[in-house]
Amino acid sequence: MDLQKFVTSVIEAMGGIVVPVEYALCQVIIPEAYKDMFQGREELELAFDFEVAEENPRAEFVTFGSYLFDQMMALVRRHAVSTVRFADTDPPALSGALDKIRRFMTGERGVFSLRSERPVMGVWAVFSFRIGYVSDEREEEFSRVWVDLNRGVVDEDMGRLEDLIPYTDTPIHHLPVVCRIDLPSAFERAWEHVARQAERGRRQRVRQLELDRERKRIADYYEDLALEIVKRSERRGLTAEKRKELLDKAQSVELERQKQLAEIERTYNIRTETALDHGVLVMAPLLEYVVSISDRRAEREWTVYYNPILKKFTVVPAYGAPPQG
Repeated sequence: MDLQKFVTSVIEAMGGIVVPVEYALCQVIIPEAYKDMFQGREELELAFDFEVAEENPRAEFVTFGSYLFDQMMALVRRHAVSTVRFADTDPPALSGALDKIRRFMTGERGVFSLRSERPVMGVWAVFSFRIGYVSDEREEEFSRVWVDLNRGVVDEDMGRLEDLIPYTDTPIHHLPVVCRIDLPSAFERAWEHVARQAERGRRQRVRQLELDRERKRIADYYEDLALEIVKRSERRGLTAEKRKELLDKAQSVELERQKQLAEIERTYNIRTETALDHGVLVMAPLLEYVVSISDRRAEREWTVYYNPILKKFTVVPAYGAPPQG
């Protein structure tokens, strides 16, 4: 997500004015009806970069999880007018399709022939997740996962280009939808993907070397303390009552050691909290080709899709062969 683009687009959509000042810094005017969301202020200066915010102390630093960003997200959720977006792109076209498909499917041997071709509507389910990394502090990030419903797989390429795709709330191209809108399966794919992403983020944030050093420091300190107490309890001439007092103290030291180790684990170890924030369907035109590949033994049929946004092919087997691409 392009944070600055998102926030300024929301402000403009509510009727506000955005004036760019310099890199990652802008001045905004908030409509009267929305000023309560901004602590009664109608004019603000917003910074979207930490260093820019430090150089402009009057500016409010906007980042994921900040007060203003949360206000924007709350507003978007309350006033959402559409859960379907349509790519505002030119009608799809591709010259020399069969030759390009043949070069794309280099692993297939045989005679290629084109059975049919037509424009269709591709559909993606896009899920926006909040990932929280929690230790003694909390850090939060957003992740948007695109799932291609034609193929039933996560489409990272479309996710990388999402900020470059113009959208509209009404369809530009009236084309048939050829895939099954299986949102439960799409959500399962997206959840598995974001769970792996959260785990990678957690591992990157764990300060393992510091944690190991702190564990050793605590263990060594309390072990030495306990040994000293035990030695004192073994001295001659101690009363039974004094010896028992020292041994009880050694046991208390062990309990304190366990408590301190648990505390340091909580401080350094990080747990993740992942939640779905919202989801939309995105529709964009594709070109569908049904291709036959024949050799001496058999004839195989494949459905190939060309995505003009990505300028690439994907392929789905028509009769149970393993997919490619």
